[in-house]
This record gives sequence, C-alpha cells and structure tokens, in this order.
Amino acid sequence: MSRGLYAYAITRDRRIDLAGPWLIGHRGLALVVAEVETERFAGLEFDEPAEDSPLAVLARYHDAVVRAVFQHEPVLPLRFGTVLDGVDAALRLLGARHEEASAWLDRVEGRREWGVRVRAAAPAPVDLDALSGTAYLAMRRQRLDAADAVRRGAASVHRALTRRSAESTCRDLAGDVLLEGAYLVDVENEEDFHAEIDRLTRELGLRAEITGPWPPYSFTKVEFADA
Repeated sequence: MSRGLYAYAITRDRRIDLAGPWLIGHRGLALVVAEVETERFAGLEFDEPAEDSPLAVLARYHDAVVRAVFQHEPVLPLRFGTVLDGVDAALRLLGARHEEASAWLDRVEGRREWGVRVRAAAPAPVDLDALSGTAYLAMRRQRLDAADAVRRGAASVHRALTRRSAESTCRDLAGDVLLEGAYLVDVENEEDFHAEIDRLTRELGLRAEITGPWPPYSFTKVEFADA
C-alpha cells in the first residue's frame, strides 16, 4: 500500500503544536502535511453530497487542520486532495513557489475572511382572491419595483462592505439570494464591518446571514501544484 504526504496549507516556519500533522520548513516557509495512504483518495467522487461520505469526512478534517494553523499564523489553504510523493516533493513545492507564497502570506496576515449572504425580507401574504384585476396589477407593479429596489440595495451593501475590506469577491447567486459575498477584513476593523452590515440591512429592509471568521479560502489564488 503506497503512502504519501497530504498537504493542507502553507504557513510561516514557526513552531505550532498540531495533533497529527507537522511542518516541513524551507527558507522561512512551511508546508503543513500528514502521512496518508494514497489509496484513501482513490475513487472518491468530489461532488458527493452526503455529510457522512468519505469525502465529506476528509474535507471537514482538512478544514479543521487549516483552522488550527490559522489560530496561530497566516495561512494559505491548499486545494483539497493535494497529495505529494514525499518530503523532497514538499521541498520542491516550497522552493518553486517561495516568492509567491511569501507575498500571499504578507497579504493575508492580520486579516480574516467573512461570508455575507443577503436576502430580501419575506413579503406580506396577500389574498389574491380578494383583489380586483386593477388591484392585482398594481400589486404586481409594486412588487417588481420593490424587487428592483432590494437588488440595488444589495449592490450598495456590497460596495459599502468592500470599502471596509482589504479585498472582496462575489459568488454566483442562487434562489432568492441577492448577494453572496466574501470579504477579507483586517481584524482591527471587524467591529466596524459588522456594524455596517447591521445598519445597512436595517435601513434597506434586507436580511443578512454572516459566516466566519474563516481562513482566507477565497483570497489565495496561487495554484500550489507539485513542482
């Protein structure tokens, strides 16, 4: 049965106590790794939906390790499922991407990712049977106008939060979601960031769901392939 090194993240080469994974250091950087049986990843379907599937279990552990490192040092999460042949491959990766990784660590240090999902408030129920044709058309027009207003409101929320972030990005929308944003925020600015969400959503009649703080999953765009 072949074995390899599962790579979780790149961080600074400083002592971190982790339960299981360890660091391979090179010129001030370190790769967070753990020894694995490569067959463990064979045949996994990367779109498995079940929460108790082997893929889901591995993904949760991957996130837990990245978060553990993130509690102590800036971190660049690697793509889930990154397995290297051994220590030499890890050192090659760190050497080939040293300048890039160092710049990204500087970029995300002292910052955390927050997710913000915005929806419109639920409209009041209407008894359609009680409406005349004219009243129904008027209600339809009002709701279309209201939908335009909340879309503009969600866009203004994103602009305001972007001004209070080091970086921001929007994801594809689905269902009734008006904004699916990720924001990289300086830790010392997080209180103002959250106060702005509360203020704007109250003023605009929107609902916000906030997740985080996360490691900078949405803001580390370097592809750390085996060098």
